[in-house]
Amino acid sequence: MTEQYDVIVVGGSVSGAPTAAWLARKGFRVLVVEKATFPRDANSTHFIWPRGMSYLNRLGVADRILEETPHFKQMEINIEGIRLHGGVPIQAIRDRFVALHGDDHGVVDYYAGPRRFFLDQVLLEEAQASGAEVRQATRVESLIEEDGAVVGIRAVPADGAAFEARARVVIGADGRMSQFATQVNAQKTAVREKSTFAYYGYFSGIDKPELCIHKRGRFGTAIFPTMEDRHLVLVYGPTEWWGDFSKDPETSFFKTYEFVAPDVAELVKQGERVEPFKAMGRMVAFHRENWGNGWALVGDACSFKDQWTAMGITHALRDAELLSTHLAMYLNGDKDWDTTMSDYSAVRFSDYEDYWNLVCDGAEMHPYTREELEFFHGIEGDQDKVDQFIGQVGDTISLKHQIQPESRDQQELPDFIREFDSEALAYHQNAFVE
Repeated sequence: MTEQYDVIVVGGSVSGAPTAAWLARKGFRVLVVEKATFPRDANSTHFIWPRGMSYLNRLGVADRILEETPHFKQMEINIEGIRLHGGVPIQAIRDRFVALHGDDHGVVDYYAGPRRFFLDQVLLEEAQASGAEVRQATRVESLIEEDGAVVGIRAVPADGAAFEARARVVIGADGRMSQFATQVNAQKTAVREKSTFAYYGYFSGIDKPELCIHKRGRFGTAIFPTMEDRHLVLVYGPTEWWGDFSKDPETSFFKTYEFVAPDVAELVKQGERVEPFKAMGRMVAFHRENWGNGWALVGDACSFKDQWTAMGITHALRDAELLSTHLAMYLNGDKDWDTTMSDYSAVRFSDYEDYWNLVCDGAEMHPYTREELEFFHGIEGDQDKVDQFIGQVGDTISLKHQIQPESRDQQELPDFIREFDSEALAYHQNAFVE
């Protein structure tokens, strides 16, 4: 017998599970099909900005996350020794939610870094508690199509008892390597090849609260506390140097950290690495067609970008709430399919495109220019402007908002800015070639 649902969600992680939860709460019959068995870890920087934590709070799971995960409001972004310390302004978060969702219910101004084996489990359990039916260890073999529309799935669970399920809408939420996107032939509409590599590990015994990001030359580092008294410690750089970095990655890891942030590197050396390193050598960014006849994509299945701002989870949570709100209008008969999805796609694009381009440009890891360093130096002593900048990095304050630094006479600038020359500093030379 073929089972009938309003919505089938393929993938039960950070985009699929909250999409299912929101739809189930609206009274729709939802099936989640997940090929993995949770809990399971994932290769992810797993940092969640205040905007993302606001989505989790609106969903009702933020308190559960904070039971196991430290959270903070302030962070440091250090660029060539210029220290910018602050946080995302709460009013900016409220304004962004009102503009996109029509209300600011549940917004918060703190961030956290829960591990994926924990976060994904919490989200999938919330989907189930909200009324969605969840089937783990279940693989979608093929889609059911009629008259050019996707109307269901054929799937095989771990016990091998294949089944068919039909729905008015089938959603692909199975990540950047989405099999579902391949099955519906969702074409890539934009591709940005240049990216960073990322290499990171988990260390215990480090006494350093808050997120700390350092940038120097063509490298970056990040460190933040996560669960179980551990810190995620990461280095990243241009993908074209990954082959040489990866010849001796652990040595390269510490060499990079000592170059970018020597004080933090000493703290890391005093700690103990408690898990194997993880790596991503290349992260090509793309947009895909995000809907078609009877189907939609959400999260990384729909659009993917580099890790350097760690915005993937936040955007997955945004997509989940946004898509479920629009789909409810279709499922309730208030709008036809094409109007519903065209409206969703347009709203999402307007909220996303400028930031996506910022991430893609930054992923090329060009050294900062002297003019850019003058800008950072010009805002360093103004807390409001520092917070605005962090709000832009955290995709909360519009990139169109112009931050005006304090005007400084050239003679007032520190020598390292007045004399800054990335070529003379050999910033363009591959540090891992002997």
